[in-house]
Amino acid sequence: MERRFPLVEIDLETAARLLERIPGAPRPSAFELLAGGHINTNYAIDLADGRRVVLRIFASGEVAFRKESRVLAGLAGSVEVPRLFLSLYEPDLFAHPCTVLEWIDGSPLNATLTDHPRGAVEIGEAVAGTLLKIGRHDLPEYPAPLFLEFVRACLFDRGGEQWLGPDLTPRLWAFVQEQSAFLEDLGCPSSLIHCDFQGDNILLRQEDGAWKVAAVLDWEWAQKGCYFRDLGSLLRFDGEPASDFHRGLESGFARLGRPLPAAWRKAARIWDLQAHAEKLAYPRHRGEVTLRSIRIIERCLRDYGG
Repeated sequence: MERRFPLVEIDLETAARLLERIPGAPRPSAFELLAGGHINTNYAIDLADGRRVVLRIFASGEVAFRKESRVLAGLAGSVEVPRLFLSLYEPDLFAHPCTVLEWIDGSPLNATLTDHPRGAVEIGEAVAGTLLKIGRHDLPEYPAPLFLEFVRACLFDRGGEQWLGPDLTPRLWAFVQEQSAFLEDLGCPSSLIHCDFQGDNILLRQEDGAWKVAAVLDWEWAQKGCYFRDLGSLLRFDGEPASDFHRGLESGFARLGRPLPAAWRKAARIWDLQAHAEKLAYPRHRGEVTLRSIRIIERCLRDYGG
């Protein structure tokens, strides 16, 4: 898949210099590049005392670094996030902003659902609980852009229409204009949202026979907005256990006193169009990333009359 930023290569000595900023941190003994992600570079680092940490290098710049560091610090103890050991940006020491995070054992959401289909309802309930915990927080400095204006800008100002083509682009634009009133009528309260709440960013594990969210990773896109945006990311999973997983999301919200409206799937999938318009607003074709966003847009238009 096409990365937005090149990988940042380091050696063990560089890792050691960065970890020296953590009081009492043992010297690293080994490290490995972690797969996944299209923007930042992540390394798993083994320490001499047997612990493992993650060095996260923000190739995307200081704004994302500052935001993610602040969110992780603010959510510690109330939402399942890795502990933040170090938040560092000293260009004379290292060119990129970086953080050092707790290593969390867990299996990514999509892989967990595929490998444990019988647990899909319980997994959905656990994920719903975490999403509600996130929604108890705020991020006023980073308000989400207006739905309709953001889609318009991605399509026509930032070039997304070149990948959708002359037939699909006007269909999508007409559809989101028609549906914007539907989204407004839902009256979604504004709170902290993750904005990439799916796949590898949600780790799960079993504890005492029950599925739990182990950690939510990668908070650089976090905003203050509507939680249907995060629900839309979860609906991208379309494997065999999908219907049970979605049923678990519903029952999880209801059990915790926040039942979802009857049209929540439609609302979530329309909100998710915002994310896919942004994925297309890129000067180069990004391979499967671009193709998958086009498929999801086409499916949404087909299912809801666009």
